[in-house]
Amino acid sequence: MADSNTIQTVEKDTAVLVCQTAVELKTGDKLEIVIATDVTKGTLGLVAAKPHKEAAVPSIIVSVFKSTGSTTSSERTKPGKSNDKKHDNEIIDDVAYLQASSSKNQLTGTNPKSVTYNKVDGVNGYSTVKNDTFLYETPGYYFVVYGAQVGTPSGNGNGEIHMWTRENGKDDPSSNSIQTVERRSLSVLTYNSLIKAPVGREVTLIISAYASNKCSSLGLIAQDFKHEPLVPSIIRSEIQLSDIDNPVHNLVLSSSKTQLGSSNSKAITYDQDQSTGVGIPTARSDGSIKFSEPGIYFVIFIAQGGSAADTRASGEILLGPQLNGKDIPNSNVIHSVRSGSNRGITCQTIVKAEADDKLRFVFSTTNEDLGLIATAEKNEPFVASLIATVFELGTKENPVPYAQLSSSHSQWGCITPRKVELNNNDGSHRMKNNDGTIEIEESGTYYVMGSGQVGSSDGKGNGDVHLWIRLNGKDVADSNTVQTVDGDTIVLVCQAVIKLEAGDKLELVFSADVAKGKLGFVTSQPESNEKVPSMVFSAFKSSYTKSSKHYNKYNED
Repeated sequence: MADSNTIQTVEKDTAVLVCQTAVELKTGDKLEIVIATDVTKGTLGLVAAKPHKEAAVPSIIVSVFKSTGSTTSSERTKPGKSNDKKHDNEIIDDVAYLQASSSKNQLTGTNPKSVTYNKVDGVNGYSTVKNDTFLYETPGYYFVVYGAQVGTPSGNGNGEIHMWTRENGKDDPSSNSIQTVERRSLSVLTYNSLIKAPVGREVTLIISAYASNKCSSLGLIAQDFKHEPLVPSIIRSEIQLSDIDNPVHNLVLSSSKTQLGSSNSKAITYDQDQSTGVGIPTARSDGSIKFSEPGIYFVIFIAQGGSAADTRASGEILLGPQLNGKDIPNSNVIHSVRSGSNRGITCQTIVKAEADDKLRFVFSTTNEDLGLIATAEKNEPFVASLIATVFELGTKENPVPYAQLSSSHSQWGCITPRKVELNNNDGSHRMKNNDGTIEIEESGTYYVMGSGQVGSSDGKGNGDVHLWIRLNGKDVADSNTVQTVDGDTIVLVCQAVIKLEAGDKLELVFSADVAKGKLGFVTSQPESNEKVPSMVFSAFKSSYTKSSKHYNKYNED
């Protein structure tokens, strides 16, 4: 082993010769201590002795230990520099993460089926077991996003896809979500969670399908297009946010009630007894989250947009976040409901908040039978009407690298791919934006998410819009997603966890397969509301603080 040799001269005496190193080892590696002597006289080496009335002196003592760090709540410092208050702290950039996908269709029926993966596009701190299920090797708090490409292989089927999570063999209550499948359509069902994962925790994604015609099949659909990355049937993105002992400040809220809208904006409310989190007070009865500390916060809201039972209503839902009663610019989304279709709504932003600032989500509808729909499914977990997740991205004075970008211009696509333009910088730190080309200033592991408002120029167009990620001019494998447009508008999500180096450049890329009209990402200006951007881009680096305290995984509860 290079640079590990030491020397001791012997001249009719004895002394202790020390040799030490720190080395990264993998399972199966073998270590040996090697000696050599340069003899002038006699026989030299390592000598054992037995002094009178004392313990034996061994010829050699070998000591080895593994070190794993835990977080502290101390202020974040730049990589490589110690904290002024606690000099034994350092920033851990090598966080655990997983980016997995599948290139195969995964069809199912009313009997639930586990989603499997045959491609691992990036991994650190996980182990793979049978059926391509992943076990957590690194204890911590994790942000997890699933993007399922739902549809029918023939294009002729219709019905519903249900998707939920199962931890260690048990269904997670209220983790179910629903996506309506129309004939000849593709869409992305997005679900996220923030979980506390000790070593060995197993999380499985489950799907079921309810086809309108028993002779048709539904499920998760993979597609391969020329000059584009593969469209996987499933994309699973996970990133570690903190150690398990000192969790990232976070809050997860949900609602078990259907909340119908009207033409007047109303605040979204949450079940007061169902929130989980650390360091962020739960929402008040009026739906507002009051921050106790200033900071930079990532916020993602996923809801079930549909119509009241037995109405099969149509129209639009407008939804977005507010800070201190004012719309947060470039963060609103529009969601079309057609004949009672039940589909997921996704809205995300990064907020710079002061202590006592209040965050809430509001929505309005063009039809009073539309809104956020909760349902109780037989033999499946409950379908919550919404889930809101908030977590901190460092302090206000010392945040992790992040970017919140958007576009205020409609962008029309064709078969030839083109870059998504991002002309608004809504907040960033150590990430530079040049109209949609985002340069990384600090190496690390990043979560990247693009949410495009797909639609047509006249609201009557038809076809498919594709969205994927490009890194340093090359398409990122298995990052493509597709949304069918049929006279409606909805948010198309594309996400990934990627290991990036300083100087790397990210872009979002899209194309359109047009049957009628002009298709792409649409900007709109609803009456008396903030403009709806055509694209919202959010990205952040994950890192956490390690202290001199050591974590023993075998003592985990």
